[in-house]
Amino acid sequence: MISCDKEVLFPIHVDQGVSERTLEGRWVLEGFDQSIRYEFTKDKRFTLYASNGEFPSLAHFMELNPSIHGNDWKYNGNTVVVDLNFGNYSRLVPNFKCNNKVINWTAEDGTPHSTFYREGHDIAACN
Repeated sequence: MISCDKEVLFPIHVDQGVSERTLEGRWVLEGFDQSIRYEFTKDKRFTLYASNGEFPSLAHFMELNPSIHGNDWKYNGNTVVVDLNFGNYSRLVPNFKCNNKVINWTAEDGTPHSTFYREGHDIAACN
């Protein structure tokens, strides 16, 4: 029997690389390297902003912002759906590359949207 659980399809591995495709962890939005990070947990996406060039840990961010609970997210087939609240949703397809350290996001119709890369990864080393 095959499970549809995110943890089974996209398990987390903590080592030198990321051997499986997983959204969980911290990502840099290309073009906003110095100002924005996205951190995905099992079911939430948090947007973190730099203060004096530094990004807080998720635990510190939540301590400072107890009323911010992140955006719910889930897979719907191959599409990642993020609930942006008030009836607004982001629906994007992740295309992992570079040993799962880079995601090229596309709209459901295939239109390029944005690129994320894992914090600490050299995006220039990946074409």
